[in-house]
Amino acid sequence: MNLSPKDLLGLLQWCDSLFPAGGYAHSFGLEEAVREGRVRDGEGLFRSIRAKLIYSVFPGECVLIRKANAAAVQADLKTLSALDEEGMAMRLPMEFREGSRAIGRRWIQMTADLYPSSWTRGCLEALKEGQLRGDPAVAFALAGVAAERPMVPTLIGYLYGMASGQVSAGLRLLPIGQGEGQRILARLWKEICEGGALEHVLSEREVAPASFQPALEIRSMRHEMAEMRLFQS
Repeated sequence: MNLSPKDLLGLLQWCDSLFPAGGYAHSFGLEEAVREGRVRDGEGLFRSIRAKLIYSVFPGECVLIRKANAAAVQADLKTLSALDEEGMAMRLPMEFREGSRAIGRRWIQMTADLYPSSWTRGCLEALKEGQLRGDPAVAFALAGVAAERPMVPTLIGYLYGMASGQVSAGLRLLPIGQGEGQRILARLWKEICEGGALEHVLSEREVAPASFQPALEIRSMRHEMAEMRLFQS
């Protein structure tokens, strides 16, 4: 998984909170979990993110990234579009779907901007025409291929962005400090690297993407009706 300095810097750029994708505006269900008292402190935040990784990100988005990476390498827009549709269909709450779509669309736009080619311009046109909808996992895989990065670093970068984004939201919602946020991330990296789920995603080539977090989805639907909220989702 060795990366050149240029490739490493490019991946860090895409994972940085300064990247203009808009993820900072979303908690993806965490705000409602805090409102309901389901997440009260740093330990609760860690468990919430860990559950999301186990039941949604690893079996769903990580599988989509692996499959979308293979399709993008072959410039197979038809398969990429099918994966994009499948990814959006897994995001049942409207806030999940629209928030994720906004982030994914921005990633596709920035891919065409930062890595101009006939392929990336074609993907941007497919986005404008509705052939691509903007699933963020598929869009991130597309960006990785356009940057000529291997699939595994792209996958790790996506996991980093998801986990750090949830911790960032937690810091704004909970009485925890920056130090505890970093300790939560360090625990999550251990879970990702030693839990076996990542190896399963990389080795099981025929598995279909799946996600099962009904409680989180219900909270997101309740969040849509909240009179006061800090985050868009």
